[in-house]
Amino acid sequence: MGDASKQELKSKVLRILSVDARISMQDLANELKTNKVNAYNLFNEAAQEYGVSFVPEIRIDKLWKWEFIKRARLRTKRGILAEAVDELPVTGFGEYIILIKFVGKEPQEDEIIKAVGNSYVPQFVAKVKGEYNLFAYAIARSYEDAIHFTDTLNKNLSKYNMIAFTTRVWGNFGFFPLSKALIGEFDIFDTYKNLLFGLNDSGRNTFTEIGKRFNQGPAQMLYAYDRLSRTEILKRVTYFEAKPSTHYNFIAMVKIENSKLFEESKCNWLMKLVKEYEKNENECVFMCDTPAPKGMFVVASFENKQRADKFFACMKHCAKGIDTSTLQISKVLLGSIGIRNFDMRYASQYKMLERRRLVPALNEKPAEIVVENPDAL
Repeated sequence: MGDASKQELKSKVLRILSVDARISMQDLANELKTNKVNAYNLFNEAAQEYGVSFVPEIRIDKLWKWEFIKRARLRTKRGILAEAVDELPVTGFGEYIILIKFVGKEPQEDEIIKAVGNSYVPQFVAKVKGEYNLFAYAIARSYEDAIHFTDTLNKNLSKYNMIAFTTRVWGNFGFFPLSKALIGEFDIFDTYKNLLFGLNDSGRNTFTEIGKRFNQGPAQMLYAYDRLSRTEILKRVTYFEAKPSTHYNFIAMVKIENSKLFEESKCNWLMKLVKEYEKNENECVFMCDTPAPKGMFVVASFENKQRADKFFACMKHCAKGIDTSTLQISKVLLGSIGIRNFDMRYASQYKMLERRRLVPALNEKPAEIVVENPDAL
């Protein structure tokens, strides 16, 4: 096997694992058209080369379902109706982008990390170059909680002149790995929460290993996995790279100036992304919409600045009616960028194109196919 073909196979391994990180060695071997021993060796080489960590990808917008069910479980139907209005506003979480600018002197990195404290809200914080100095991806119970976080940060950095901008977002593609502190805030049944804790430590652990940690049986963990998958809270077990091959990380801030032009041209841009990522490693890490101001944030990672320039030039050429500016990530202070070799066919953008019959339909893997020991040979 030549170096080029081996690297191509490792790239395919990563693409498969991003969609289903709990795939068995037999199924991985079938996908690669090789035997289980070769598949296992390729899996280990790719995991070590890229510093792969296996984690759950959680649908934050779906969490309110199990939180509300838990709170309503022991109440009568009359009690549920009477208290529903009071309970609904405090179930679930929202996703936010926080941009911070320091006017004048900037705080040191250790000061920022200390000021963030033990809050469950920030999942990713990075120093950036450009119009702002800090970029954060945050998850909070409410907009008020998100604002409380920035107010506390401002108070902890009171000797600096800080301006914060916070906006609610709807995540469309990609993810940032979630912190244990946030999972600890989920008000769901203990079995479900324990499973998410276990998967967050290592997404390929057996249900027996996860269950032992929480004094629960493998059948309980498998049941929790099935229920969370069926309710779409657990979107998939995937991975992120601690040692990615890309090192130029940028954030594109997209302002939609002409909605009609943008909507007419958006499909062309998304179809180009889908087509390019069938051949190349994925560069988009996270993509989301913002309601006010209407626009998008795109977090992307590139091998070099030339490739970054080409990506943003393509965005401007294909997507009309937009104005873009970029921030370059200079250092990650908290969390990890969710860099992975992801197949764009599994993105919500692809589903939108599929509904419009612009791309072939994709049959996703059923949630029922789950193995106890993914690493078994």
